[in-house]
Amino acid sequence: MNKRAEYIVINKEKEDKIDLIRNSFSNMYDVIDINCNNSPVREIELGLQKLEEAQFWIIKGITREEV
Repeated sequence: MNKRAEYIVINKEKEDKIDLIRNSFSNMYDVIDINCNNSPVREIELGLQKLEEAQFWIIKGITREEV
C-alpha cells in the first residue's frame, strides 16, 4: 500500500498532543462563538473554516511526526 494512504497507528504521546490541540481549538471556537454571537458574516465563517483547516493539518502533522 502507498505510504500516504496507509493507516497510521499513534502512540500515547501523539494521542496526548492531539488531545491538547483539540482542546485548544475548542477554546478558540468558544471564544469566537461567544464574542461573535454565531454571526453568519462571511468573514467570520471564513475564519472558522480556516481554523478547522489548521486543526486538521496540525493533527495530520502530529500523526506523521517521527518518534
